[in-house]
Amino acid sequence: MHLKITVTYYSNRKDNTTQYLLTLLMSKGLVCYTIGYGDRALEEFISILHESNITHLIDIRRYPHSWMEEYDKESLQVILPKNGIAYVHCAGVGGMRESSYNEYMGTEEFRSSFSKLVEFIMVANENNGNPVLMCAEKNPKNCHRRYLAQQLELVGVKIVHLTEAGQMDLCSFY
Repeated sequence: MHLKITVTYYSNRKDNTTQYLLTLLMSKGLVCYTIGYGDRALEEFISILHESNITHLIDIRRYPHSWMEEYDKESLQVILPKNGIAYVHCAGVGGMRESSYNEYMGTEEFRSSFSKLVEFIMVANENNGNPVLMCAEKNPKNCHRRYLAQQLELVGVKIVHLTEAGQMDLCSFY
């Protein structure tokens, strides 16, 4: 079953209607966002993160390097904190495996890394933070984020995919 709800918001609104609606939709459970940088300019990427009040970026690329140097781990470790966003790299849940990602999810390495990821999401949420999982692929359907989102949803984490500026998708991939 694939359920998709798209929430389009307008960042120039003067009231908190959008944030209120999102909070109501998420109803006090654990929440984690996802985003792919694709070919976005870094300024646009950071703007999307700010519009969604992201406080922690969790880099879920196994190899945290990009053809766009500003998205390399070393660059993000400097740029994001200057913009009020903490950076964490979680290679153990990254894609690009020798086997399929589904097969990899059955390994002890994945289970251990996934447990650490869930714990990090819980701590961020408990401290009124908004964590986001980041990978290169813009569309979560074409990325290992979809499998990770399924697993997170199974343990009670609500997922919000940041797709384009001014748009969020609440998707269930199972």
